[in-house]
Amino acid sequence: LIAIIAAGYVITINWGTFIWAVTNGHVLQSSLGYYINPLVSILLALIFLKERFNKLEWIAIGLAVIGVLYMTLKMGVFPGISLLLAGSFGVYGLIKKIVPIDAISSITIECIVTAPAGFIYVWYIWQNGGLSFGMNSSSFWLIFSGAVTAVPLILFSAGARRIPLSLTGFI
Repeated sequence: LIAIIAAGYVITINWGTFIWAVTNGHVLQSSLGYYINPLVSILLALIFLKERFNKLEWIAIGLAVIGVLYMTLKMGVFPGISLLLAGSFGVYGLIKKIVPIDAISSITIECIVTAPAGFIYVWYIWQNGGLSFGMNSSSFWLIFSGAVTAVPLILFSAGARRIPLSLTGFI
């Protein structure tokens, strides 16, 4: 249960970081994070799950590392946001891989555990006059996007248990 609770907060950190980064002009770092993520998943798979790779896979991994390093150096700033996004989603994938609970139950527990923090955040924004939520189509789509996001997350959770973690990073 502790691992599922951790997973809920790890994915919350991932989403919160992504939303903050995009709304504050760090789109390039956000994108780079999702290029780094497969490498993080591979590293976690090597360390924690003892996954092994053949010669061609090592060549592909090496080329990916070179590409990510090139993009990082070209960006010209320390990729802190990128590393946080890649690391948090990599850890989320690792937790989903090792915890023996079905996807729907896992996501349900994650939502129940993280909802209070979300409500506190929304209340804080509302108290500071930053909440503009009403009966319009934008508000409807914002609410509906949560449900739409749940479907791929459930499918990711189900798939993560069935395939190697290193492959999960690439999907």
